[in-house]
Amino acid sequence: MNHFQWTLKALLGLCTVLILLSGPGCSSVRRFDPTPEGEFEEAFYYYEDGEYTKSIEKFKDLIYKYPGSALVEQARYYLADAYYLSRDYILASSEFELLNREFPQGQFSDVALFKAGLAYASMGRRVERDQSESKKAMDTFQNLLTKYPNTEYADTVRDHLGLIQDKMAQKEYKTALFYYEAQMYDSAIIYLKSVISNYSESKVMAPTLYYLYLASRSMGYPDDAQDALAWLCRDYPQSPQAVEVCGELEEKEQPLTGEPQQEEESQLRGAMKDKKG
Repeated sequence: MNHFQWTLKALLGLCTVLILLSGPGCSSVRRFDPTPEGEFEEAFYYYEDGEYTKSIEKFKDLIYKYPGSALVEQARYYLADAYYLSRDYILASSEFELLNREFPQGQFSDVALFKAGLAYASMGRRVERDQSESKKAMDTFQNLLTKYPNTEYADTVRDHLGLIQDKMAQKEYKTALFYYEAQMYDSAIIYLKSVISNYSESKVMAPTLYYLYLASRSMGYPDDAQDALAWLCRDYPQSPQAVEVCGELEEKEQPLTGEPQQEEESQLRGAMKDKKG
């Protein structure tokens, strides 16, 4: 038996096995009806099979050919999700947001914004780099909670928001620290106050208040320094920064808030001497 005959015999044997396992027709191909339902079924078939490039093509065709079909909402969701699963986060976020705009009260309205936020978050860069995508993710998640406060994704969204806000805060804090170490205290103060204004629940609040206190004191802003110190010692008393500066103040018997400042105390002492004289 030559090589060709052996190969042919092997193929015939394989076909026989496949016929026994899957029914008649070794080379049978799945057929789909040329209707909106049939074309959706075909696109979804490729989606479930992980063939996202094919499913994207089919879902786009369906949306274009049948714009008034009741299947468009589902098609647009799975189109966006196919982009997401293939890690094309730019197109995924765009399609999910488009789905929400076209069907703001539809069955995918909240999950569309949820996955748009996830897509933006997936494009986020390291803390040292530009955080535009993280900002878009944060805005999208906040928009979701505003539009759909009872969404089933609320708790998960808040967890993601916390992580993103910490990342954004770290970016601002590290920028402030750069300026502080360069003795550019006014610039440092701008970024430190941005952390306090925008990310007051972040994990860098204690060091932010600490450096705001130091920078403000270096610039001769006693009121700002005192406010930052009072906040630090009141809300973060166990932080290393509070232990350092609040402890020093106690040793020097310097009050945090609500007591006369040193200049006022000096004036009072002078007034008392005048009375005695």
